[in-house]
Amino acid sequence: MKALALALAIAGASLGLSALAQTSPPAGSPRLPAAAASPAPEPAQLGLCVACHGKNGAPLQPGTPHIGGQSEAYLMQALRAYRDGSRRAVAMNAISNALQPRDIEELARWYAAQPGPAARR
Repeated sequence: MKALALALAIAGASLGLSALAQTSPPAGSPRLPAAAASPAPEPAQLGLCVACHGKNGAPLQPGTPHIGGQSEAYLMQALRAYRDGSRRAVAMNAISNALQPRDIEELARWYAAQPGPAARR
């Protein structure tokens, strides 16, 4: 009985140490950097936006809003509203009609990941 209890205690200690070894590197060993969020891939339809909004969302035309760094949800909502006509701007209504739902998601993700106006100063 004592032998069984001792064997169980040793097995438990071994399991505890192996679990600890799996989660913690030895003291003094280099740690891997935390995985950085990978940047959004460049959307296929980015070329439709670049002439006015630039590749990073900074306006190239007077009167064009800076969309870099805007909320992804806001950008998706705005593009959908331009596409369905509930928000009106001739150029945006025409361009958004060429976008599929996946394009809208990709463009919103791209521009949301770009620097906002304050970051550019």
